[in-house]
Amino acid sequence: MIWIKKWSPLVLMTVFVLFLAGNTMAQDVKLGVKGGLNLSHLSIEDANDKNIIPGFHVGGFASIPVSGAFSVQPELLYSLKGTKWEQQSASFTSEVNLKLSYLELPVNLVYNLARDVDFQVGPYVGFLLGAKADSELKSGSTSINFSNELSKEHFKSTDFGLQGGMRFLLNPLYLGFTYKLGLSEVAKEDGRARPYVGDASNRSIQIYAGIAF
Repeated sequence: MIWIKKWSPLVLMTVFVLFLAGNTMAQDVKLGVKGGLNLSHLSIEDANDKNIIPGFHVGGFASIPVSGAFSVQPELLYSLKGTKWEQQSASFTSEVNLKLSYLELPVNLVYNLARDVDFQVGPYVGFLLGAKADSELKSGSTSINFSNELSKEHFKSTDFGLQGGMRFLLNPLYLGFTYKLGLSEVAKEDGRARPYVGDASNRSIQIYAGIAF
């Protein structure tokens, strides 16, 4: 039962895409590549702009026509997310930068509002590839950089959520943005990351450029 629950989002999306692909084989399926900036943080208590960390994403997509103004767009992306926070005491201040890298599989339902503008919404599932936390310790004029104790083994191996955004066609490029709302906790319940991030989940904005072939 645990295995089914863990992999069910990916299984459902895969079946959905294969079903649509099988019913649109004769239509014009386009392939493309995309990449851009991630602005990410975790939904920790009192999170604000100071917790945002920059990253990037890059990968490919397929555009599968369904009917009329609707199409389905599965994607395969490498995405670097994370967050940062400060810890303070009477004698020092420590800033921790947490970076989480994922292999993500989003599936968007696309509605073409106009010839050069569309809306996208759908689920995504991500598989954790790596986790790294670096800390900078400051005391007076002294600054020391070191690796934090957090690593991949302290975080859950899968992440899933919902996403939505807009895309603009500026021939031959697409320019767009996507907001990704994580629905799963990133830290293991019995791991070292739990005291730092609690039951927080991923939040990110992606700004990207892409091109279809």
